[in-house]
Amino acid sequence: MTLTAVAEQTASRSSAVPRWTQHRHDLQRIVDLLRAGLPIDRAFDDVEAVFGDGTSPVEDDIPVLIGRFCGTAETRGHLAVLVEAVTKEEAGEPDLRAQLIARASDAVATVTPAGSPTLAHLRRLALAAQGLLELLLPDDDEEATPCLP
Repeated sequence: MTLTAVAEQTASRSSAVPRWTQHRHDLQRIVDLLRAGLPIDRAFDDVEAVFGDGTSPVEDDIPVLIGRFCGTAETRGHLAVLVEAVTKEEAGEPDLRAQLIARASDAVATVTPAGSPTLAHLRRLALAAQGLLELLLPDDDEEATPCLP
């Protein structure tokens, strides 16, 4: 292939780039939407780690996962992020939403015996997160709604 042919092929590809991607504010809006979705993806991954393959997480992972669900002094936990998203999106019926938010608050407020993280506590946190995720994520039969700024 000649240099001229490569240049023409490259030029034809660059003209196929949508014009809206050339506007900084549009690209920034897309980046913001993707960043907003990352915490929810992480919560989904951690629920999967607790319930996914039918085996329990290894003992060393339990405190780490509990920290991700509850949060730390530096970061918000999955449950706080999910409660905020469910509230903002007004996902689900109001009574069910209130019940699941209360379940999440109770799970976070639960003190483990002698401060030691337990698998039962982790499962309770993951179950609360799973309920909130089900409100946020549409069923396969439903059409997904677009992300709006």
